[in-house]
Amino acid sequence: MQFENIARMNNWSNEEKACVLTSMLRDSAAAILENLRSSDLRDYDKITSALKLRFGDAHLTDLLHGQLHSRTHKAKEDLTTSA
Repeated sequence: MQFENIARMNNWSNEEKACVLTSMLRDSAAAILENLRSSDLRDYDKITSALKLRFGDAHLTDLLHGQLHSRTHKAKEDLTTSA
């Protein structure tokens, strides 16, 4: 998955991946976040599990790839700015 590769290259923690992912979600994918506890919004594994449960693995891959493709992290941009 492209998102995972970028996260690994940038040495993002689980919480950083969660922050970036939640800021990128739109429409029905973003609505899934409303069903999570606030503490779960910082847990990448819980977010992706909820998305997989709703959309399935194949759809999630396409969704993340499309959203990541439309938003790139600039070289000197910190995580909070890009999110």
